[in-house]
Amino acid sequence: MDNNYTIDNSTKLAHELTKITISNSHRLITLDIKDLYVNIPTTETIDIIRMQLLKHNNKNITEQICILLEMILQQNYFELQEQIYRPTKGVAMGSLISGITAEIVYNTWNNPT
Repeated sequence: MDNNYTIDNSTKLAHELTKITISNSHRLITLDIKDLYVNIPTTETIDIIRMQLLKHNNKNITEQICILLEMILQQNYFELQEQIYRPTKGVAMGSLISGITAEIVYNTWNNPT
């Protein structure tokens, strides 16, 4: 599942934008999903990842990865202004795996195979 429209961070985005020639007929827009991380369904995310992993791994390895992923996603804590929060659903904001899981889920929803 290739995604040519993913950017790693805002610095890389700014650098890539300086390479683009924009005419007066072009418009730059950005899209953001409200409350992205708290709306990622963790059970569905694991199911999607399981299906993708089974294409390239045996069932035992896939299940081990999914068990570890579930444990990681259950550690759903984040810190904001020196307060620690634990949302009741979704994935943790600021976690390195949250962006990856969001991309997997939304790419699968937008490009079902």
